[in-house]
Amino acid sequence: MKKFFQAVAAVKECACLCYTGAMCLYMFFLWVFRQEGASLPMLFSLLIVCVAAGAMQVVAFSNLLFKKLSYGWRMAVFAVPFFAVLTAFAVGFEWFPTENAGAWVSFAVVFIVILAAITAGIELYYRLSGRKWDDRLDWYRRRKEK
Repeated sequence: MKKFFQAVAAVKECACLCYTGAMCLYMFFLWVFRQEGASLPMLFSLLIVCVAAGAMQVVAFSNLLFKKLSYGWRMAVFAVPFFAVLTAFAVGFEWFPTENAGAWVSFAVVFIVILAAITAGIELYYRLSGRKWDDRLDWYRRRKEK
């Protein structure tokens, strides 16, 4: 039961972060295109997509289901179903004109670019924080030797 509540808390945290980011981007583009208000169906669809993204992140990137899985496979376990969910919501909530092939290409390219940017940002963060902890450990060892 403890693992269940930890998973629920992790999904909630991921979903909240995702929804906050999505809302910031949505509001920015509403401002750029001089829209007066936010669409309620769009807000609702973004909420559901963010909860699904949070659940998929917890499944793919925690050891909840997959104990020994490389990072590349974890990315695939996350990205492929998430792209399918986004596509379903894009069609269902008419995020863009679905009969336009160029809109589909743009949709896929934007997905790939955002996924790559977030992945690069997370990788950079972990590398920098890893160096920070390595430096602290070295400092501790030097201090203990003296």
